Amino acid sequence: MCRRTDEDVSKTHREIMTRFYQMEFELLKPRLLDAPLIIKNYVKKYKNSKKEPDPKCNYEIYLVELLNRSEKMKELHPQEFILQEKQSHAECDAYSGNYGIDFKLFASQSRMKASSNLSPQYVVDKNGVKTGYESKSDVLNRAKEMTATNLHIAVGQTSLEELEHIRISKNLNDIEIDIKAFLKTLETEKNLLLFYPYEFRFKDYKHPDHGVNIILETLQKSFQSAFMYRKKVQPEFETYLTTLYYNDFILARFKNQKLELMDVIEGNSCPTFEYLRDFEWPPWSIINYQNRSK
Repeated sequence: MCRRTDEDVSKTHREIMTRFYQMEFELLKPRLLDAPLIIKNYVKKYKNSKKEPDPKCNYEIYLVELLNRSEKMKELHPQEFILQEKQSHAECDAYSGNYGIDFKLFASQSRMKASSNLSPQYVVDKNGVKTGYESKSDVLNRAKEMTATNLHIAVGQTSLEELEHIRISKNLNDIEIDIKAFLKTLETEKNLLLFYPYEFRFKDYKHPDHGVNIILETLQKSFQSAFMYRKKVQPEFETYLTTLYYNDFILARFKNQKLELMDVIEGNSCPTFEYLRDFEWPPWSIINYQNRSK
């Protein structure tokens, strides 16, 4: 008789969980936001005949706009949030009075690198006309496919104990390197607004009444161990999360071991977000996710 070892059982469990998270996210059809919306200074602008970074190309600007349009956030922090453009002494990204908060992208380093290399480059001329050019990969004549880690799968199938082991380990594979970098983000000794830079759309139709709850429940399942890690290493600091449902921002807070909905804010109420959204592009390049998992 063949007996299954603990390692076999663990591998089978991981394969089942990987497929589970894949199926849930396939139903929701999340789409990574385009590079101008999530990579600072990605868009260039001509000024005095010189090409310089567009100062509006900064997701932190529209996250501040988002916070200032949240009624629930106003109840907690009545003063308007102000972006700190200069942070020479480790200040937070934004302040409402004495309350500070930092903004962190909730995406793997490899995924962000792929987006940067494979997305078209954009320039705004002196008349405000936006033009897209070849991606960095095209310019350098490199392959148009890259492998990137999907955090919702990589972290979703990893327990708190496994996360803690990855954090102190040195010999790591590519997925674990991305996870370790993400864990360092969660260790930030500040209040955090985690920006999951995806737009969720249901595969067949929109759920106007309970779509937001479905998204939050799915993210809760996928990142429960990550939220537990954050609570364990930084129990004194608050953790918020935002993502997109069609063109609306969902703002939630991690409290009492769960994601609690705070507000749903229309994306068109954030002018910087709307400005950057005009740079959306068709999928000229293909990212080969390969659903990285351990």
